[in-house]
Amino acid sequence: MTVAGLPFDVVDAAGAVERLCAAMVDGQRMFLSTPNLNFLVAAQRDAAFRQSVLASDLSVADGMPVLWLARLQGTPLPERVAGSTLFERLRAGEGQALLARPIKVYFFGGPPGVAQKACDALNAEGGHMRGVGAHSPGFGTVEDMSAPEVIDAINASGADFLVVALGAKKGQAWIMHNLGRLTVPVVSHLGAVVNFVAGTVERAPLAWQRWGLEWLWRIRQEPALYRRYAADGLVLLKLMLCALAGKALGPKPLER
Repeated sequence: MTVAGLPFDVVDAAGAVERLCAAMVDGQRMFLSTPNLNFLVAAQRDAAFRQSVLASDLSVADGMPVLWLARLQGTPLPERVAGSTLFERLRAGEGQALLARPIKVYFFGGPPGVAQKACDALNAEGGHMRGVGAHSPGFGTVEDMSAPEVIDAINASGADFLVVALGAKKGQAWIMHNLGRLTVPVVSHLGAVVNFVAGTVERAPLAWQRWGLEWLWRIRQEPALYRRYAADGLVLLKLMLCALAGKALGPKPLER
């Protein structure tokens, strides 16, 4: 199904975890996209960004506004499936019956030093995940961040899950640019996950998440996000009014 021109798999969190674990077991490529309201907004204006979601193997609704819009257009989704939630469920051991070993994770991106801190945090807890590598490329173009030695290091780590954190647009673009060279089974841009695992940012309490107020919690910790959320909120209002009026949401969907 589609919401505002972006495709979404009709799957709950448990089903998504199962698909991710199966991909890791089989060594099958799984490009996971987690569109939220910011993705919907960016995709209205950026064809390349929109194409990155269309090219994904699994696309889940990471945001209550996506669920609200889906319900308004008469095609409700089972539940919110946040990328952070998927990561935490895997970290807690869900799906281990399939994998039968810790999941090997490589962190790419984030503020200087945070990826390594996240990697160290996983290894310190000795749980169902192992950090097998980290790289903070700093600022630069997608091409600058895609040198052969960078891709070789990721592949050599033997990671099952590559977590990219470069900002949504650049992160999706980096994945699209390098997907053919990467041998990691599961690849996804999960920008906030690196900070959550490293402990530099605290995720919103469950009650805030359920009520669709995680954005307010994020602003409390990262005030610079205010402008982005304010602009996205205006687009959400427009999309909701269109849905109530029975008008098509967003550009005409393309085939995945």
